[in-house]
Amino acid sequence: MTKYILILISTFTFIFHLNALNKYPVNYNKIDSVYSTMSLDDKINAIIISSNNIWTANINSPATNFDHSCGLVNIDQLYDICGVENPMLSDVMIRSAYLAGNNEESVNLLTDVLNKKKENGFFFSMKSPYSLLFHLDDQSSNDFFLEPYGRIAIPYKIDDVKNDYYIANTYKLPKQVLVSHEIKFNVLKNYAAVSEYDYFSSLHWHDLQRILDQYEEPPLEFILSLGGIIYTDDYSEDYKKLKRIFGKKMLPESILEKSCKKMLLYQELCGKHLYDANKRSLEEDMDLFVNNIRRKGCVLLENKDIIPFDNVSDEKYASIHIGVDGKSSFQKMISKYTKCDHFSTENIPDEDGLLNIRRETEGYDKIIVGVNGDWFTEEETNKLYSFLHQISEKAELILVHFGSGNRLAALPKGHPFKAILLSFEAGKQSQEIAAQILFGGIPAQGMLAKNINSHFDFGTGFLTNKIRLGYRAAYEKAYSDTLRIIDQIVYKAIRERATPGCQVLVAKDGDIIYNKAFGYHTYDKKQHVSVGDMYDIASVTKIVSSVPSVMKMYDEGKLKLEDSLSYFLPRLIGTNKQGIKIQDMLIHQAGLEAWIPFYLRAVDKDRLKGDIYSKRYSSQYNIKLDTWVYMNRSVRYRSDIFRHSGGGKFNVKVADKLYMNNEYLDSIKMGIDTSKVDENPGYRYSDLGYYYIKEIVEKTYKESLDQYVGETFYQPLGAFKTLYKPLSKYDKNDIVPTENDKAWRRELVHGYVHDPGAAMLGCVGGHAGVFSSAEDLAKILQMYLNKGTYGGIQYIKPETIERFTSTVREDNRRGIGFDKPVQDKTLSGPSCNEASDSSFGHSGFTGTLVWVDPEYNLVYVFLSNRIHPNQYNKRLITTDVRTNIQSAIYHSLPEYWEKVNEDKKKGE
Repeated sequence: MTKYILILISTFTFIFHLNALNKYPVNYNKIDSVYSTMSLDDKINAIIISSNNIWTANINSPATNFDHSCGLVNIDQLYDICGVENPMLSDVMIRSAYLAGNNEESVNLLTDVLNKKKENGFFFSMKSPYSLLFHLDDQSSNDFFLEPYGRIAIPYKIDDVKNDYYIANTYKLPKQVLVSHEIKFNVLKNYAAVSEYDYFSSLHWHDLQRILDQYEEPPLEFILSLGGIIYTDDYSEDYKKLKRIFGKKMLPESILEKSCKKMLLYQELCGKHLYDANKRSLEEDMDLFVNNIRRKGCVLLENKDIIPFDNVSDEKYASIHIGVDGKSSFQKMISKYTKCDHFSTENIPDEDGLLNIRRETEGYDKIIVGVNGDWFTEEETNKLYSFLHQISEKAELILVHFGSGNRLAALPKGHPFKAILLSFEAGKQSQEIAAQILFGGIPAQGMLAKNINSHFDFGTGFLTNKIRLGYRAAYEKAYSDTLRIIDQIVYKAIRERATPGCQVLVAKDGDIIYNKAFGYHTYDKKQHVSVGDMYDIASVTKIVSSVPSVMKMYDEGKLKLEDSLSYFLPRLIGTNKQGIKIQDMLIHQAGLEAWIPFYLRAVDKDRLKGDIYSKRYSSQYNIKLDTWVYMNRSVRYRSDIFRHSGGGKFNVKVADKLYMNNEYLDSIKMGIDTSKVDENPGYRYSDLGYYYIKEIVEKTYKESLDQYVGETFYQPLGAFKTLYKPLSKYDKNDIVPTENDKAWRRELVHGYVHDPGAAMLGCVGGHAGVFSSAEDLAKILQMYLNKGTYGGIQYIKPETIERFTSTVREDNRRGIGFDKPVQDKTLSGPSCNEASDSSFGHSGFTGTLVWVDPEYNLVYVFLSNRIHPNQYNKRLITTDVRTNIQSAIYHSLPEYWEKVNEDKKKGE
């Protein structure tokens, strides 16, 4: 066996020797020159790393010229040194986080910490769990044959772009000085005269075995002959010992050369790493470092093809959290992904409690069980697993254990769990992370760094992919101080009565980093806006209802963009709508009228005295709608079209106290069919085309538009608060009202679509009618950003997303259904000037804006009810609140400033 080890080591030695050659950005001639001038005292001092130099920067070692002022930070004391609270992470959790590799993010964060502390590197013992972060890329023979006490890690820059680390092993000063006579004269005889590769290639395997025997307690001669560095807790004592050894000629001075030049290299590299210009505080860097461990440290011990959950709409979910009082953070995070009924109990239920839980959870498809488990006794643990075994005979059970995991050793082999997730902590963040892993907001990356039992042993860990939006702190992806400008803009808008309240959401790289609710539902300040409240999103309906439906038809070959309206709607043959192409309609260049006020066509003209509106107030025009807009008090609507009570033909409910005769739907359809069409159409924004889109989708799929988009998109996406007619499932308290309509409905529009045309279609329009929250819309927009994929489901083909979100004509900024940035940046547009040309989105009349930017992997959602109490309030528009917020978001992104600097360099 040792023969094969020799072959393997020889090969690696050769490879690493080649890679290490001239790898570091230093002057090697300078190192040789400095070494040639060093005294014995200098050389001895150079090869010693003292704990004094590790604890504190800028401490000079005594009596010599070698500079030990390069600050090293003991990575195990990182929290104390940085002056932040120690999170008390377990060693096993840290090792489980780093065992699988892919630790570049954590290493980069440590480099950021060094920058802020103005230190030059790290020291860590091999017993430290953080030792897994750093691996030797240029290993030499001593790395194979000697067990180090610790390592030093010094960052240095590569090509002025990124950092790498110089890593060297350190050893405690051994008691034994000389190697055995046999090894010295038979094994190490020619070591210094030839290359490591030639030397170890020439060894007989018996000699290699003799070297391996020295591994745990190698003599000093062996350490120094292989270039080792000495670590000491008592510099003065160990310095004297080394001085005595070389003073008495027990070892030749020349044996120090390799170790000494390694330390000269270390000194040269100090301060040569990149000083990152990130604007995070030291506390934020440390929080990010800790959160990264928590995310990676969760271990998916068991997974029978169930995690991450792929179905959040067709199955019933329940959660039971044992060891908590009330709804836990774990359960609250679950609710962000799916509808779930939650149960909790502080203690393990008795028989009556078990029966009660079984009754309450009967009929569920999946039951997620969270257990805060370290405080249970062995007897209680056995009782717990007996209880868990009996929860349900039909549901799929998932266990999430919050604690060390030691209690899982008692889990019987025939346990009923389809998946078991181990989170080493039970705090708020760890609970939220665990829930995200279950639903794919965070990938499972941990590998168990200990043995629990024969089933859950060292190295156990199922890896999963990220398939849904996750949640991260703002400073992890952006400059949090710049993002705070959003708050200032919003509070100013609320003070100036541009809107009574709003929601603002930012998602970056697939994670929600900013999600806030501001203000109130109305100006009477009776109800605060919450992040779960639903807004009337107005014309944003177009890109979350009609457009995805058309894209689906396009994918399925049921529609071509070149198809004419009359192909789908034969009644239009022979009309001026006959040849209108679907694509022209979706880019608003079909020549259609902008809109038709159908409710005004229902005014009872026999009772009307004068015109409907006047620019001046009078006793006749005494209903003020806006400055210079007054309505005739004699306006009444035909009783054969609208009534205040439903029944019979009056079954189209358009508001709380207003019903429409369903026969008027034909009049609406005829009004659109007979409307004018420009013969030489240019760009003109029009809602009318989306009346036709609604009809085409419903005719194709033989169900109403609201049912189709709900079943096909919203529910599978987990966007349960995105729907038409929200009062069918939610209370008014969950819905933000829009206008106090004095002109038509004569009531506060609350839970009903504000757009009159959509309201008269039964509140389901292709152009308006959808209500949603910012979080729900982010799921739909992230699906677009993911090229049609979300939650492991491909909703729309990538090439279809690409086509529909791209500009079609040079003289029209629009994509197919989607709005795009203006091409002339001097003009006002739907987005801020910082948005890339590849970005897309849409705005809404009620005060909404959603935008996706693939170049920055960014999603932005703004929802408001700026039309409360009346639709003529344009302060939100005239003060550019939505786009000013969007601009602040771009300015918070490091990538944006990198692009700005690149553009500047190109222009110079």
